[in-house]
Amino acid sequence: MIRRLCASAVLTLVLGWSVSASAAPVNCPGTAATTDREFTLDTGVLTATCYQWGTGNLNGNGDFINGLGYITLDKSDDTTTGNHNGWLTITGQGTTSGTFTIDSAAWTTYGTILFALKSGEGQLDPDWAVFTLAFGTLSGNWSLSGNQSLSHANLYGGGDPLPAPEPTSMVLLGTGLLGLAARLRRSFPVRSEVVS
Repeated sequence: MIRRLCASAVLTLVLGWSVSASAAPVNCPGTAATTDREFTLDTGVLTATCYQWGTGNLNGNGDFINGLGYITLDKSDDTTTGNHNGWLTITGQGTTSGTFTIDSAAWTTYGTILFALKSGEGQLDPDWAVFTLAFGTLSGNWSLSGNQSLSHANLYGGGDPLPAPEPTSMVLLGTGLLGLAARLRRSFPVRSEVVS
């Protein structure tokens, strides 16, 4: 039993594996008022957060996001907007639900990624919502309430990416974990049963 726990802990630390359940979908703005539109993002185990929402055109308010130091990386319905066209792929544009995928290069270039959804205007508010994605998020599901469908999605990036661990640091970590596993093994010897 202890061996299995130690092995699981080592795999979790060294390989980044997790046995946790999926995180709950995130609603933005999350007000639960029946007169509001809700944008929902489900990224599985990784959790997104509702960053900002508003009325009107997201592109006009994009200056707000760009003014905070984020740059437009990609826009789902425009191949000329953004510094990294092709980093964002969505399904369901023109409907009320779908999926999204992000190129992994986004996380090696930027430390923070924002994902924005823009619906049609004129019925429910808000008209757009922006989510901060958990580091490493590459895909998920989106949906929006109300009768208006998704107009487009935007991807923004900012900040420096997390530094990659140095190879010597990883060797030291691995050596330390192996030493810990060996120490635990000596502390709890395996008992063999005698069959008569």
